[in-house]
Amino acid sequence: MDQKKQQLNLKALVAISSGGAVSSVITTVMLATAQTGRSAWIAYSVSILIGGILRILPVIWFASMFRYKGGNYALVTSTLGEQMGGIYALWWLPMFLSRGMGASAMGEYLKSVFPSVNANLAGIIFTTIAFVINLFGISAMVKVQKKLTLAAGAALLVYVIFGFTKLDAGAFSIGSPSYFLGGGAGLLMATVLVIQGASGPSLVSGFSWESENPRTNIPRAIFLSNLIMLIVCGLVSFTAANIAGGEELYGKALTFSAGKVLPGILFPLFMLIGPFMTLFISMNSGMPSMAAPVVAAIGNGWLPEKIGKTNRYGVPWIIYTVMWLICIIPLMLGVSLRSFTAYTVIAQRTSGMLLLISAFRYPKVYREEWKASRFHMSNYLYYPLLVLIACVELFTLYMSVRSIGISAFIGNLIVVALLALYAIMRYKGKKTNVRILVER
Repeated sequence: MDQKKQQLNLKALVAISSGGAVSSVITTVMLATAQTGRSAWIAYSVSILIGGILRILPVIWFASMFRYKGGNYALVTSTLGEQMGGIYALWWLPMFLSRGMGASAMGEYLKSVFPSVNANLAGIIFTTIAFVINLFGISAMVKVQKKLTLAAGAALLVYVIFGFTKLDAGAFSIGSPSYFLGGGAGLLMATVLVIQGASGPSLVSGFSWESENPRTNIPRAIFLSNLIMLIVCGLVSFTAANIAGGEELYGKALTFSAGKVLPGILFPLFMLIGPFMTLFISMNSGMPSMAAPVVAAIGNGWLPEKIGKTNRYGVPWIIYTVMWLICIIPLMLGVSLRSFTAYTVIAQRTSGMLLLISAFRYPKVYREEWKASRFHMSNYLYYPLLVLIACVELFTLYMSVRSIGISAFIGNLIVVALLALYAIMRYKGKKTNVRILVER
């Protein structure tokens, strides 16, 4: 099936990018409130402005110039060359572990409503449902995504409305020292902890080839999704941290604050349609968006061609199966993926640096396309802006290294080095045949 003919419109792209991105507040609200208390909403707002817009400008700019297949792999390959593109694709592989964290969180949230439920079994079942939906192609995934995103958004709105009726007297006392639990350092750490999830909307660039008018709609979908994130994440985190008696809820999941503000049947309904459904939405859209760079790289020989086989719906079913197994096997064995995900941090940051380095070359490599872009600007503004992004990336890298510890940092370096070495060996051994689909 020709995926390009599917023509995803703006509504579909926003449902894909915002639905998954909003799940970040569900999984990280306890981290933010533990670090900075009442001001968690400020941490989310700053992280969205920096992580959701500033850090992903290289992706937005490229998407405004081209229609392309393979997501950021195509971006890096066409800008920095074949070998760097292969390294980027291999560095992307550890990101698959993040899907497993979502599977575990789904089960835990369901158990918080129904204590008798086996959390691991629930995670396995609903991850499998998302996997099966995606086997029927992008159109099937989008149909489910649109409906569930609206339902989850409505549920989160109900939580906010009821929460605002039970706000603490100091909810709006921003000038109070107690508003920032850990002071400036706490606010900064909370921002760093939630900033990675804020870049989620940029993954929609992986659907550029299947999109309707992608040069306009991909950037627009990213900006609209960030606006949705700013509103939803800001309101939900503000409510969670500022309801009466909320101090005892700092560092705890959304379950606890929801139990305080939602009466009767509304509490279990909210947990099912709100947090749980939001995590399911992230899992649903995450499979194709996370797979896009790897699928393109397989077609170019960076990984064995057999694992890129597609079914009748054009779905790379072996890749999806690998992602599914990464999610369910730890749940079947009762093993937590949290310690393993610490070994993906440097791969995330270094792959982000490749995108930034690519952006430094846009005005020279894509001279005419950049001039025609709606985001074109003077070099006197463009390059200082890139330097600012570089400072943010380096600071985020520094804070990430501090948070994982020296042993995990060394492990990260080994993983990054081995993956890069493998890519270089494939390229030097002439086992690659790079063909990038990019339309100007």
